[in-house]
Amino acid sequence: MKRRHLLSACMLLVAVGLTALAAPALADVPDARLVVSDVTVTPEAPEPGNTTTVEFTVENSGGSATAVAVDRVALRDRDRYGAVHAEADDIGSLSVGDSVTLELATAFSDPGVEELELVVETETEADEDVTVVRPVTIVVGGVDAAGVEDDVQVDARTVLPSELEEDENLNVDLGADTGGLLGDGGDDESEPELRTPLVRVEVTNFGEGTARRVAVRPSSAEETLARIAVADVAPGESETVLFDAGDFEDPTTIEFEAAYDIGSRRNTSTTTLEYRPNRGEITVTDVDMAVRNGTVTVTGHAANVGLGEVNSAVVSLGETEHVEPTYPAREYFVGTVPESQFVRFDVTADVDHANATTVPVTVRYLADGDPYERTVELEYDARVESDDGDDGSSIPLSLVGAIAGSATIGFGAALGWRRLRDRD
Repeated sequence: MKRRHLLSACMLLVAVGLTALAAPALADVPDARLVVSDVTVTPEAPEPGNTTTVEFTVENSGGSATAVAVDRVALRDRDRYGAVHAEADDIGSLSVGDSVTLELATAFSDPGVEELELVVETETEADEDVTVVRPVTIVVGGVDAAGVEDDVQVDARTVLPSELEEDENLNVDLGADTGGLLGDGGDDESEPELRTPLVRVEVTNFGEGTARRVAVRPSSAEETLARIAVADVAPGESETVLFDAGDFEDPTTIEFEAAYDIGSRRNTSTTTLEYRPNRGEITVTDVDMAVRNGTVTVTGHAANVGLGEVNSAVVSLGETEHVEPTYPAREYFVGTVPESQFVRFDVTADVDHANATTVPVTVRYLADGDPYERTVELEYDARVESDDGDDGSSIPLSLVGAIAGSATIGFGAALGWRRLRDRD
């Protein structure tokens, strides 16, 4: 019995100990949920000695479990010393869901970049202290006077719908209409059918000041399109938007110019994209040539390397001085080839083996309803097949010609040597 009591006592002590350890962790989560937002600096690039006003909003969000009293707000340096530039006390109380907009004013004597922070100190109904800190950067005297490095770059590349991030699917920011981006979507408008072409434009700030009022303007040699608004880009950060290039039916060079403000200056950064419409495109791969009964058969794959289906594809051999398409397969109807798929073809021709160096293969097809034609000049190097179809010992015609030529030279040399002996 004593052992049983001793075990129960130990378990009780362990439980009490675990509860004591867990208590501080639970106490770390405050009942008040404070948010500091809508921070604006007026003017954005103040001159030395002039008044600078920082306006901001403090909200006791709906997730809070208590009202708070705003005891103090301050604008101070963002370093370990935290020198205070402006402050205010006893602001008042905020019930759950309430907010208040406040201002702090100061002045800076020298030009430069001021790395500051807003500090909001509050107290809950349970006498719990809750402090919120929000960073603020002010460029005094503008970019030139402050010596701020300006290095904003823009990049553009085509993307597939499968490559989009989740937030990009839900919030597509376009500079043109959505004709090339969104399908009819059927009856379910909440899940529209995304289709190419899309261009993701990324603005990256490698400099020291925040890029504000950012806008990207796409243009080509023929036209300039509507601007696309971009969020402010902080130093070391990137922001992206999507551009619908559906109106460009042919390969086009598109320039993307990002205009932005750093301090009091308006600057630009540009990039170009060699855009190709995301439609089907047929190419010829895995080609083999064989000669049987005097007829050359060209075998290969009509491969769709594009991003859309092609229709009515036909493969044929071109006629030249040394190549003439012939029965039984002057041309081959491939038909429909889905994206990233291929179809095998066989076409036949009479070829002048001694003089032919290339064989032209032409592919005609429809992509998005538009006709296309592509001709590939293949190096002529056919192999010989036996009449029974066994190509295990097939030999290229070029090698056959070399062997035949060598045999002829050897036979002539032997004949000449024998005639010399007869004379002797």
